[in-house]
Amino acid sequence: MPSLSQSFRIAVLPRVSSLSNFDVQANNLQVAGDIEPISNKITIGISESAISQYVLNPTPKLVLSVPIPSTTMVTACDVSQTSDAQQTTDIWCYSLQAGKVHTLNVASRKGEDESLANLELGAKIKMKDQVVGIRINAKDKAIVVVLKCGLIQFYDFQLTLLHSLDMSYPDVGFIKFFQEHKKDFLFVLCSLPGNKICFKLFELNLPNYNQVPVKELSSVTLEDFSLKESKICYQSGRLYRLVNNKVLTYALPQCQLVQTAELPMVKEAAVISIQPISTNRILVTADNKVFLLDLSHNSTLFSRELSHLKTFQLLKSAVIDSHEQSASSNQRTFAIGVGTKSGKNPTSSLEIINVDVGTGTLKDSLGKGFNVSNEPSSHALKPLFSDDEGEIDEDERNLRDFNFKAIYQTLERNTNSVSSFDRIFQRELNIEKEHYTEADRFICDVEFLSKVVHLILKNFKEEYPKALTFLLTHPLFPVDCTPNLFARLREHPRLFKQAIVTCPNLPLKELLSELFSIRNRELSLDISIRILQDYTSDMIKQEMKGLSKVDIQNFIDFIISSRDDEVIRNSRQLFQLLSLVLDSIGLFALDLLLLNRLSEYIDSRVVIAERNSKLCDLIDDRQSSRGYYKSGTYATGTQGEAAPKYQVEFLELS
Repeated sequence: MPSLSQSFRIAVLPRVSSLSNFDVQANNLQVAGDIEPISNKITIGISESAISQYVLNPTPKLVLSVPIPSTTMVTACDVSQTSDAQQTTDIWCYSLQAGKVHTLNVASRKGEDESLANLELGAKIKMKDQVVGIRINAKDKAIVVVLKCGLIQFYDFQLTLLHSLDMSYPDVGFIKFFQEHKKDFLFVLCSLPGNKICFKLFELNLPNYNQVPVKELSSVTLEDFSLKESKICYQSGRLYRLVNNKVLTYALPQCQLVQTAELPMVKEAAVISIQPISTNRILVTADNKVFLLDLSHNSTLFSRELSHLKTFQLLKSAVIDSHEQSASSNQRTFAIGVGTKSGKNPTSSLEIINVDVGTGTLKDSLGKGFNVSNEPSSHALKPLFSDDEGEIDEDERNLRDFNFKAIYQTLERNTNSVSSFDRIFQRELNIEKEHYTEADRFICDVEFLSKVVHLILKNFKEEYPKALTFLLTHPLFPVDCTPNLFARLREHPRLFKQAIVTCPNLPLKELLSELFSIRNRELSLDISIRILQDYTSDMIKQEMKGLSKVDIQNFIDFIISSRDDEVIRNSRQLFQLLSLVLDSIGLFALDLLLLNRLSEYIDSRVVIAERNSKLCDLIDDRQSSRGYYKSGTYATGTQGEAAPKYQVEFLELS
């Protein structure tokens, strides 16, 4: 499930003037763009202090540092690694600003040498204007630099200028280097007079220095867009812009506005930041609170308050790309931020939070919309119609005025007889049927339901009242009554099946235990479907790994040997559950005989899949060759061509 860890400290930042102002604090801490979810090193340019590299595991510590003058600001930095037949070399490139003087610097270090003394300072050149972005391309041994005045320049590792392009816009405010389909791209946002910006998208062709190594793909002017009032980030073809408490999503390559969402959690915050974390998911901070948001479903997947900090601003995130997430079950990554403690002498520090981005499915977002209140809600239901629209029916009024305390006391005095208990239960609550219906929606006091369930389980052993059947079908069946429920109902088959099919909030551990021990095929099918409906794949595998003793012989026999029509109709879901079981325990946990039977079963499924695929191809070919009639002609034939006499309209695929 999605989660955010408590932050942990990398290092305490020096007490310098550039870090005392919250508005520019994040701008004066430049993180290199080489961090990934599996990264163990991060490089950060700390204005007025140093360019520092830290190792994260097993304990955060400083491993390398390049000191800079206390009057110098870091405006951009990047780190990459080149390799040849003999050795690997780390290349550092960073830009500094001292007053009106702007410089670009290069340093290098042998990759296997961890000594601080062996960092070699290389070339240093003056720049025309402030550098707002740097990207090192280690493969092509080139450095791409973007200047605030609108220049895109290409250098080699000795800072020899190779190419320069003028974008004709002098106020670059935001840039982003990214890759798509193994091609390098860059987009820039330039401020224009009149609260406008210009969006430009470029393709970088770094090895091609004989020709122009940069090509402009699109240029768009956007109205009512202020860079100074916006927090901006980019991920997977989407540009996210946070203004006040609204997130506006723009789609590349034309930077078209495709979605607007309001974030009520940041409405009154003084210090706000935003960073992408995965496809359609972003991290947002408001003062000292961190939120993991899903913008495709407008939901807050997880939130955490960092109580030991006054403010927390995100600097950089190790983003999980969509193709990486589908290729691996790993959904964990991290984000770097700067936290400031409150007090008379506030101190700032670099902090890291670990993030589980979740599965990206709708199930992660259910009940977590932006506007869902966390305050406890009253169970009192409002009338469907107001009084001026007609009188309320007397029976309807009685339904809303249940005295649950008095009803429970009456039930408590009549636990000696099943029939009298049921009679009072149905009469006092106006229940007409033995199962929950829409007319029973006013029986909504969870505390009352919990007390009644415990009363029944405590006082009835040989025969349970029909009231328990009703309660098992109630959507508000209390969560505290579900543990050990199967053990209590095992001697009552009708109630046991009723609990499996309709009772909400059944514990996954108990469902799996029953699945692996039960021998009734009908109940095995019901439990299997219930598990797949209520829990995600990760939750199922994690719970299976935690079981002390798992005997799956019965479950595998149930799947591979059943010929029941109902089992065959649900074979896809059962096959999915079988794959989760095998992923969790491994094939080595099975004996040879069972492995052979399982192999034969899988082979038979593959044969059916291949046959169905061929039949689908035949149907597609038949339909495409037959064409369709439109305006006197057939789409795949000549005018007046007759339709075939015999057609295949439908094939049932088993």
